[in-house]
Amino acid sequence: MNAAPLPSIDTILGGRLGLVLREIDTVITTAILTVAVYLTLLLLGVKVSPLTAAQKASEFLGATGPVFLVAALFLAWVAGALAVEVLGLSTVPRHWAPLAAALFYVENAAPFVGLLECFISIVSALLAYSAAGSGPQAQSAMLANIAIALGASAAGCFIALCAHSLKALVVYRESRTR
Repeated sequence: MNAAPLPSIDTILGGRLGLVLREIDTVITTAILTVAVYLTLLLLGVKVSPLTAAQKASEFLGATGPVFLVAALFLAWVAGALAVEVLGLSTVPRHWAPLAAALFYVENAAPFVGLLECFISIVSALLAYSAAGSGPQAQSAMLANIAIALGASAAGCFIALCAHSLKALVVYRESRTR
């Protein structure tokens, strides 16, 4: 008795094996780029660890820390996707127009998120200062909130600059594939 042949992985995935492999390559390339940046920072003498980075992000970005983390992860993924495309690691072409639109959004939203956190932190600083008087605790609370305000503003500008640069590369890549 002849058994029916087992379906191929490509058949199971609905003919999308190439897309799945491209995304796996993108994730691996993104991880390699992230490790390369980490090692470069270590070689430059910057003492950084994931735990320290998370603590500093919480300390200097306030409530916007998770928002900027998601944006940074997206930007890292786009950099990995560009590397996969440029290095020819995948035969399945990527449609860059939706990514360009997402990068445009990140580019424009990030400074406003930082600015909103800046306003919230400055108001919190002034309220803490007025509630506690002019003692050392009030000054400490005010300076901590001002540090969050400046950190969030700087992070918003940095994310926007990275998104702008990646968007320029993506738009250039999209124009070359037409």
